[in-house]
Amino acid sequence: MKSYIPWFYLVAATGSQLAYAVDGLEAYRQGNYPLAAQTLVNQTDKDPVANYYLGRMRLYGYGELKNNMLALRYFEQAAEKGVLPAQLLLARYNLIQAKDPEKALYWFKKAAAAGDLDAQLYCAAAYMYGFGTKESPDAGRRYYIEAAKRGNAIAQTTLGEHFLDSRHSSNKKLGLIWLNKAIEQGNPRAQLLLAEFYAKGGAVPKDENKAYELLNQSAAQGYIPAMMKLGEMAAKQNNMEKAKEWYTKAAKDNNTQAEMALANLYLDNKNSLYNPKTGFMWMLQAAQSGSAQAQEALALMYREGLGITADEQLANQWQQKAKETAAYEAKVNPGIEVSRWLSNGQTSDFNIQGFRLGGIFNDWRNPRALKENNYNAAPQMEAITRSELYKPDFTMMQPKEIAISDYFDVIAPALNSEQSDEFSFPRYPLDPQIEALLKNESLALAHSPRISMVEEGLPYPVSGEPEPFDYFEQMMKGWQHQANLQAVLSEMYGKAILGESAAQFELGQLYNYGVIVAKNIPQAITYYKLAAQQQDVRAEYNLGILYLSGKTEPVDYQQGINWLMDAAFKGNVHAQYVLAHIYETGFKDAAGNIVVQANPHQATSMYYLASSNHYGPAQYRLAEYLVKQKQGGLSVAAKNNRTKLIKRLYEGAVKEGVAEANLPLAFYYAMDEDGKKQQHALKIAKKEAKAGNSYAALLLGIMFERGIAVPTNDVESLYWYQQAGSNPVNDFILGTYYTEGNGVTKDEQKGKALLQQSADAGFSYANLNLAVLKHDKGENFLSELDRARQLGNSTAGLLLADYYLAQAADPEKLQQARDIYQHFAEKGDKDAQLKLAFLYEKGLGGQPDLPLATQWYTASAEQGQPVSQYLLGRMYQLGQIGKEPDYAQAKKWYAASQSNYPRSSVALGFIYDTVDDQYDQAFKNYELAAQKNDKVGQYNLALLYEDGKGMPVDYTKARALFTKASELGYKKAMAQLADLYFNGLGGPRDEQQALHWYKKAAALGESHALYQLGLLSETGVATKLDFANAVNYYQESANKGNVKAKLALARMYQYGLGVMKDSQKAVELYIELAANNNAYAQYQLALLYLDSNQKPEEGKKLLQQASANGSQQARKTLQWLDAQQQERLSFIEPVVMTEAPVVVGQSANMMYFDALSEWNRGDETLSRMILNRIMKQFPQYIPAKRAYEQLNQEINSPSPVNISASN
Repeated sequence: MKSYIPWFYLVAATGSQLAYAVDGLEAYRQGNYPLAAQTLVNQTDKDPVANYYLGRMRLYGYGELKNNMLALRYFEQAAEKGVLPAQLLLARYNLIQAKDPEKALYWFKKAAAAGDLDAQLYCAAAYMYGFGTKESPDAGRRYYIEAAKRGNAIAQTTLGEHFLDSRHSSNKKLGLIWLNKAIEQGNPRAQLLLAEFYAKGGAVPKDENKAYELLNQSAAQGYIPAMMKLGEMAAKQNNMEKAKEWYTKAAKDNNTQAEMALANLYLDNKNSLYNPKTGFMWMLQAAQSGSAQAQEALALMYREGLGITADEQLANQWQQKAKETAAYEAKVNPGIEVSRWLSNGQTSDFNIQGFRLGGIFNDWRNPRALKENNYNAAPQMEAITRSELYKPDFTMMQPKEIAISDYFDVIAPALNSEQSDEFSFPRYPLDPQIEALLKNESLALAHSPRISMVEEGLPYPVSGEPEPFDYFEQMMKGWQHQANLQAVLSEMYGKAILGESAAQFELGQLYNYGVIVAKNIPQAITYYKLAAQQQDVRAEYNLGILYLSGKTEPVDYQQGINWLMDAAFKGNVHAQYVLAHIYETGFKDAAGNIVVQANPHQATSMYYLASSNHYGPAQYRLAEYLVKQKQGGLSVAAKNNRTKLIKRLYEGAVKEGVAEANLPLAFYYAMDEDGKKQQHALKIAKKEAKAGNSYAALLLGIMFERGIAVPTNDVESLYWYQQAGSNPVNDFILGTYYTEGNGVTKDEQKGKALLQQSADAGFSYANLNLAVLKHDKGENFLSELDRARQLGNSTAGLLLADYYLAQAADPEKLQQARDIYQHFAEKGDKDAQLKLAFLYEKGLGGQPDLPLATQWYTASAEQGQPVSQYLLGRMYQLGQIGKEPDYAQAKKWYAASQSNYPRSSVALGFIYDTVDDQYDQAFKNYELAAQKNDKVGQYNLALLYEDGKGMPVDYTKARALFTKASELGYKKAMAQLADLYFNGLGGPRDEQQALHWYKKAAALGESHALYQLGLLSETGVATKLDFANAVNYYQESANKGNVKAKLALARMYQYGLGVMKDSQKAVELYIELAANNNAYAQYQLALLYLDSNQKPEEGKKLLQQASANGSQQARKTLQWLDAQQQERLSFIEPVVMTEAPVVVGQSANMMYFDALSEWNRGDETLSRMILNRIMKQFPQYIPAKRAYEQLNQEINSPSPVNISASN
């Protein structure tokens, strides 16, 4: 039969008519087993996944009474319809538990056809070794070829070996290729095989060094055949000590081949290790380890007296043992060979990942949890509720929780406000020789020591001795300096005439500034233009400045702009910077007429252009320009990119010597995670603060408060805040602290005034805190909150939306809330994206839209929002993304958030617990959540201890964890804790403590606690006997789907135990339970059908169903009916009782409790046995006596029932 696509792929194809089933599938996947039990049972003929889930629920006793026979039937139904996990479970069950290799192969073949790699490997091995089928190497090869193609090293090794056994050279090449593929993955058997080829040569050139290298690699992985081969090679080289060393390593884990090799080594009289007694001991050890060959050899040694005194009797015994072992090995050998092949020789009992049968079959250690027809407490996941996610949180925003970047954006415009707004055009320096000569003659400048007379343009020094007065010399004083200047000027003229653009530009500068020569603007323009014609952008820039300065005849400002524009687009940073400034502020002539309109867009472009050329002033101006822009409309991603850009610009400006950029950069370095940059920020802030800069003092306060580059120090922080004066940020910080009395004397009036001052200056967080204050005082706060939202404050916006959403009765408010979430989500706010996604997932305010929910959860999760990561993982787990659950993706997102969101640890543990049956991984994750005081994590971890899942049962630890979870209000933990108290597990038995916790859990609606209270009330254990209470408790529990409560009610109504007898109600309950495959209900209903003679065929059919579902009573009744053939006689007879198990010292009321408890789980026979014992041991115990009499009276004279009416 063609298999369905593997895993749970049928959900998407079920169509609208199966919406009920989809709910059931999701209920199962999130651990809501009672709901899954109610919904999935009606879909078993339509949805194979429902069959698989019901099988697991029956197997584990989660939400359904545990019933292995029924579980296997569900698994078979699902497996035949292509559900891969069901196929694999049945394959492993038949292989390990049922010991039926034929059936195991049947299911493995179906799984292999669906593409399961482990199944393909098993089928390959089964056919190769004839396990569960006839040996067929060709059939096996088809499977391991497919597995080899998929990269499995064991299959690649086997395929390589197959090709290497061929006589064709081309096949041998293929063999080496496959063998090397396996070796690349470290397969030890492949290493051994290739080593043997290198050792003997043939398919590869002989290379003993390579052989040893590969053998040592294989042996290093603990591969015993490689150790044996190394020992064998050492023995051939007569290195017996080395051979002994390798054989001893191989024998460490009782490998019989290694033990025999050691024995033979000591028994060889030709080598130096010869020692018959030691040889005998190794052979004995191998024989005792189960080697038929060793047993045969040991018999011979006893017979010949080799290494031991001859003993014919022992020789015969070992000879017989050898025959028995050989016969057993012949029988089980194929299975052993399959297991060894699948495990690379590591094990012979299928204890291999992918083949072992784990879960409840082999990993649960508590016999109580393995009992049939009982519920087991199931692990749980935590749901996030609407009220939890959208609860308005009116708490003051704490200053240290606000990003420093938000603070900086507010104060940045005022940070360097004291700087002069006057702008000066950048100038190019003069010719270096001219500069040197002018500097040397300056009376204002200090002169550096002489280094080179030529470079400095200075005359050679004269003697330091005094000389007589010389009038001519005095009149000619300075002629050397003038001569030097004239020499340089002459050189410039010469170069300029020859067309050198640099000289033309420099001459233009001299005439422009009147240096050496008389100032002559026309002449300067002439030289600049000559240079500009040769693309000297410096000349173009200076021409632009001259025209813009109005120093030309005629004045032509536009010409200046043109020159600057040309220079700018040729890469001149001065021109780019000046143009940026002109576009930023606009340009007017001397009369105040506008020449160039301000154009912020053009200005920004020019600043970007100059900054990209690493021009410091432009970088600083661009950074200042960006920080002064309003950021309310930017997305989170854009804000982050903007922050990075501004920081980079300030860094560039500081590097280029712009001192004003130091303090702004310190703010950005304070935000950095790099400790060195934080230290630099602290250094700058201290320096500036000591110089009286109030903003530096503010930065110091922030750094001390947050422990940035210094230990946290609130006193020091407050000191610097008080030195920072009044600004929007400082007013907000101090206003918040005065309002709360945090570090200062509480003064609400002063605090509110400071917050108002900050809010008036446009700081949105001040509006937010004012809104909280007004909310707490019952004043109108919405305007403050909305103002903060309008300023782009997402915290305020989301609080406003949450407040609107809380007023769910108002559709307009709900829409406003959705619009706010949408707005901030589109801006990239991760919390808004989370809340919007939840609206779409749950259909709040509209229809559910899972694709949109996925989109927004993903956007938020990728920004690290832990709740979004959890909910996204949950959608993958529930199969809401794609066609089936994607547990790999679910685990990925749960793992991403588990460090700071305990529910993710619980969910991750839940998958390992209920899907993978990997209890060690479940333990790690539950424990992580429990350590963070997560009540569900504590509960699930307690269940691992209680049921002994992959560990010894530990009731003490279970009780401690249940107690913690119960104290946190978790109702399921209360019910389990009550059970432990009631049964005296993990501590002394305490009925009153049990009753206390049952009542607390029942008050919260816990089904098991309600049932237990019903049973306690019916039997009078731990509380007074009260049948009315019992019925009420049972009914409440039954309403929640508890089958034992329904059986209890049916029993009470059927026999009139504590209530008015009502057979009709009993029948209705039995019909409901029988439809859900409850064997006892089917049995009881069958008896009613047969006894009333209304539907005998239906009765017999129900008996057959009950028998198939595990009812021994139904099976015996069927046998009795067959024996009676067609005789129309009443067949209801008292069952012959055997003795019930005795519990020494057990009281009558506890025995009665046990009797009714057994009846409620469907074991009427055991219940009657216990009642019989009570009547013998405590004949005057009235409650049990009354029940005993009524039950036996009913057997002798059953009441008529109208079955048709019930149907």
